[in-house]
Amino acid sequence: MIRSVVLTFSLLTGGLGILPASAAAAPASEDPVQAALDEALARAAAKAGDPGVQAVVIRDGKLIWSANSGKAVNDPPSPVTDSTMFGFASFGKNILGAYALHQVESGVLALDKPISAYVGKEVPGSDAVTLRMLLTHTAGYPDLYDDPKTAPLFPPDGAQYDPNRPYTFAMLAPGIRKPVAPGKRYDYSNTGFIILSRVLSRTAGGDEALERDIRRFLQRAGETSELLTAERSRSAFLRFAHGYDYESAGKPIDTFTAFGATGIPTDLYGLPFGDGLFAGTALGGAKFLDALYVRDRLLRPDTVKKMITSSPQAVAQDDTYGMATERATVGGRVWQGHPGAFAGFTSMGATDMARGVTLMVVTNRDGSDEDPAGTIWQELATAYTSVTH
Repeated sequence: MIRSVVLTFSLLTGGLGILPASAAAAPASEDPVQAALDEALARAAAKAGDPGVQAVVIRDGKLIWSANSGKAVNDPPSPVTDSTMFGFASFGKNILGAYALHQVESGVLALDKPISAYVGKEVPGSDAVTLRMLLTHTAGYPDLYDDPKTAPLFPPDGAQYDPNRPYTFAMLAPGIRKPVAPGKRYDYSNTGFIILSRVLSRTAGGDEALERDIRRFLQRAGETSELLTAERSRSAFLRFAHGYDYESAGKPIDTFTAFGATGIPTDLYGLPFGDGLFAGTALGGAKFLDALYVRDRLLRPDTVKKMITSSPQAVAQDDTYGMATERATVGGRVWQGHPGAFAGFTSMGATDMARGVTLMVVTNRDGSDEDPAGTIWQELATAYTSVTH
């Protein structure tokens, strides 16, 4: 089970609450920015295998371009629309990380206090691991999805996998092993973010309280549950794309129907999965990034600066990861954000902080040798930088 593909972002080189693009704007064929983005999306989507896609660009709080492509569901055929929801996978680490840092600003948490202060002894290594280590992937926790005690709970080989059975932290806890050399090395860890969500749940007063507090936090960005959510619901299911997994040869696996899900598969997002907590639309992801990195609506500027600063451990490995975020350079411009991939969904969202530009892409196709959202995002970012100053 792979909940994210994070290294592709580091190695790249080279609406409600959102003001609409001007009604007097020229048609896409006459506007060089829109024309370049339209052409790039068509080209990149074909290169990525024509998945279902949503893509948006926001500049200084204004939606300047958006587009949908492909099918949300293959059978029966259903097109992607503005309201189609997608799993965000590890893009959600950026969201959860921002919320955790808000709790630090509020005095509820401390970055360098052992997490035993919040979870006691229920997590191995809690006396040595800190919140900073969890956020920077330096805590040293092995991957619980590969542990024999928890691997059977997940596809594709999980004998005990049931997409309709709610997961709990207690179900995942047996796979959490003692951390290796906490604080010494950057090693991307889904387990660390599952533990992070547990810390946040305990300090909030339980899962329901945490969901409510996250919802209030995101409302500061103008988010609604129709745009970005950590909660699985019937209304969300009716708008959800199906994820298509191409890891195996032959026909793609519909991750909603192949295993008998009667609603949103319960491992797709939501608690206890702090490594992939959120789902929503491309606009919802972009609004979050814009509020965080451009308009300072979620965290103080000094906190954002600390968040985006690469950890010494990441720098030692030629990586750019800070606290739940990393950066890439495309078209000579630096972009800050996070990618994700899980259960047939891929995502990529990042902001050019110097110019106030945010680009978000979500797709419903995944495979071991491809990153559709990353491919499309890079094409769009390159196209945008080629026609703007």
